[in-house]
Amino acid sequence: MNHRDRGIIKYSPFLMPEHRKMLKELREKEERIHPSHHDEQQYEEWNRIIFEAMEFASYLSIQYIHNYQLYCVIGRVHYYDQLNQTLRFKEKDSGKIHYIHVPSIKEIKIAPSSS
Repeated sequence: MNHRDRGIIKYSPFLMPEHRKMLKELREKEERIHPSHHDEQQYEEWNRIIFEAMEFASYLSIQYIHNYQLYCVIGRVHYYDQLNQTLRFKEKDSGKIHYIHVPSIKEIKIAPSSS
């Protein structure tokens, strides 16, 4: 190996801290999840699932988008405000309350019961 040859170092790019920051922000922007638009039939199906879960105190699994990130929670619907399209959702394990805007929901399904 020649003493002037720097090996693998010669192929690695030199990045300033500002460049690293810009690349990190670009990567985060590309990984963002945007809310999708749902049709009326989807909302009707979700309403049926929500009211059924409230009636029988069933657990639901809800995937929703908040701050461009996808979250999945399992719990019970504590309150459903149809006028403002907001769910007050109590998480199963921690008891934490989530306020979920219905248009930001990606998927709702009845969670499997663990008896």
